[in-house]
Amino acid sequence: MDHVVPLGAAMSRFTELTDAAYGEEPVPSCPGWTIRDLVEHLGTVHRWAGAILLSGQRLPKPAVVRMTEPLSEWYAATASALLSVMQAVGPDEPTPNFSLAHETAAFWARRQMHETTVHTVDAALALGLGVEGWPVDPALAADGVDEVLSVFFPRLTARGERPDVNGRVRLRATDTDDTWIIAEAGDAMRTPVQAFAGDTANADAEISGTAVQLYLALWKRIDADELTVDGDAGHALLAGPTST
Repeated sequence: MDHVVPLGAAMSRFTELTDAAYGEEPVPSCPGWTIRDLVEHLGTVHRWAGAILLSGQRLPKPAVVRMTEPLSEWYAATASALLSVMQAVGPDEPTPNFSLAHETAAFWARRQMHETTVHTVDAALALGLGVEGWPVDPALAADGVDEVLSVFFPRLTARGERPDVNGRVRLRATDTDDTWIIAEAGDAMRTPVQAFAGDTANADAEISGTAVQLYLALWKRIDADELTVDGDAGHALLAGPTST
């Protein structure tokens, strides 16, 4: 999947939504945040990712970022800068990332695309538009489910917030025919890892819904009750930490 094109589309929509806001609207999917906080966070993350891509170094996130007004123009400038960096750095170029795996520039295109997509949904929710305010493409959502399972489940575990995975849990996208099975690894931390693929693999529980429903539920942007869950292990997984 080419992640740069949908990244640009999500950036454009986020800019539009920011321009339509006055800045103090609460963001229901990010408790305690306003649109201003959301813009600051996403713009800061873009600057951080761009700095890593350009330097090829493992860098901390900026502690303080000063935004300029209007917010939409400040955000659009950070978005444009990141896209320019991605054109200057080849996707296969060695580049560090926080997962310590797949350390090429392509990781950041994928990560920033999903970061921006989810926060564009947040902005739409803050403006009362619902998740329909930024309809997510099913193929993109399926890629995002894979990213949560393969990148964020191990990351959460390393941070002491292990997702509640007990046994094998199948996630099935009813519209794209994608399936994933998450299970415990054999390490001391019982890290959840993708184990088997396909409907024929044994599983102790199953979570099913459209790819977009799975994606947004894993990111806690919709309620888990919008999915069909068969088995206690599936309910436990959705109730625990799934993203950060």
